[in-house]
Amino acid sequence: MALFRLRRIWARPLRSRKIADPQRPVQLSNVMVVHAVHKLSLDVPEVTVGAVAEQLDVDPSTASRLVNDAIGAGFVEREESEVDARRARLVLSGRGRRVLEVVVHHRRTYLDGLIADWDEADRETFARLLTRFAEAAMAHPADLVNLDQVIAEAVQEPTTLR
Repeated sequence: MALFRLRRIWARPLRSRKIADPQRPVQLSNVMVVHAVHKLSLDVPEVTVGAVAEQLDVDPSTASRLVNDAIGAGFVEREESEVDARRARLVLSGRGRRVLEVVVHHRRTYLDGLIADWDEADRETFARLLTRFAEAAMAHPADLVNLDQVIAEAVQEPTTLR
């Protein structure tokens, strides 16, 4: 239940950000692309739109639109690939790096504030267990095909929970 409550709390401020607001200096989708390009650049020689799609878990056409928006906003730049002349590589612009820096700082400050009154042992235990939980979730992702099947069966006939 705690995870569901956290998801709802953290998603609440994002709901209003989903709709493009011309007064907002940075759209959430731009921040997502900036984070994806940065993270991918640490692991792969060249970041592509396809890699961003995979990182964000969206369709390639959606990733292409998101990347183009981030390029239009000046956060990401498209350069010629050094590996394959038929494709482009994505890099953060100076503006994109600055946005990444302040967003990461803001998030870190917020999280630090949440645990400010915890003693060091509690912080270490929380970090260790949360990391262990995240690694387990990555190693054993939810079986969404099975979930879809169970939901389809539940919709078709009255049943009790399994």
